[in-house]
Amino acid sequence: MRHAAFMTMPPPLARRRNLRRLRVTGDGVNALDLSRPFTFHPSVSAQTAAVDAVQARKTGGAPMVRLEAVRKSFGDNLVLDGIDLSVDLGEVLVVIGPSGSGKSTLLRCVNLLEPIQAGRIFLEGEEITRKGASPSAARQRIGIVFQQFNLFPHLKAIDNLTLAARRIKKMSRQAAEKRANELLASVGLEEKAHQYPHQLSGGQQQRVAIARALMMDPHVMLFDEVTSALDPELVGEVLVVMRDLARTGMTMLVVTHEMQFAREVGDRVVFMDEGRIVEEGLPADILDRPREERTQRFLRRSLQLAHSLEELAIDEEGDLE
Repeated sequence: MRHAAFMTMPPPLARRRNLRRLRVTGDGVNALDLSRPFTFHPSVSAQTAAVDAVQARKTGGAPMVRLEAVRKSFGDNLVLDGIDLSVDLGEVLVVIGPSGSGKSTLLRCVNLLEPIQAGRIFLEGEEITRKGASPSAARQRIGIVFQQFNLFPHLKAIDNLTLAARRIKKMSRQAAEKRANELLASVGLEEKAHQYPHQLSGGQQQRVAIARALMMDPHVMLFDEVTSALDPELVGEVLVVMRDLARTGMTMLVVTHEMQFAREVGDRVVFMDEGRIVEEGLPADILDRPREERTQRFLRRSLQLAHSLEELAIDEEGDLE
């Protein structure tokens, strides 16, 4: 059941029920006792609920994130071609598509890591791409987690979390470490707080990176193919953390190739190709009943690769058929 800030919204949690109802521990994923549903630490969920109630009042029902006719080029290469997109408060929007379709650039533009050539981007009803807007102020409301963990190798896990909070938000060491320990516990890594990144597995490092992004109390979280650099056995522990974060009501924009995550956790799925949104809709509609031929071809190839190579071949132009 979602907290009070989301009671008027459609219940997307009804679609967030499987992923084998797992939980994470410091050593990875374990089967969950079905009588005790796993959630984020109570203080984390409570704080998220309080923040969301304020956000709902601030946005006045406007989308949390909105893009209008956004265009982005690198030289002569048009990467985003007139993107119109919105993400509602508490929604999990999953973006899928082939490599080079503009998915990662889309997230970097939302976080203002890349300037756009045309269009507008809004956060909580405020245009953050207008002249004079502060990118730093906007980024403090947007958490982002990348493919590579980008942890500071010379800092322990807890210090990776507290550094920005102490320097930017001016939190005291005691308050920052208390919050950091709560977040590390929420991602199953409380006992790893004083270990260095090289002492952690890839999945554990990515969970630390997620906790670090949450340390700044973001209003929206961006995930850029966060499992693509992980060994297959480590993927599940990161997806479970993301699933449980979604259950707190966090607004999330997720770029991924994990179709099961898109199906079970996403509220809406967007398929991109060549810098454009080809199709969007409910996960079951996009993944099981896509309307567009390009979406059908992408999903067909994805399923073929997942099950068998026997039916695949390379055509004369070097493309997969």
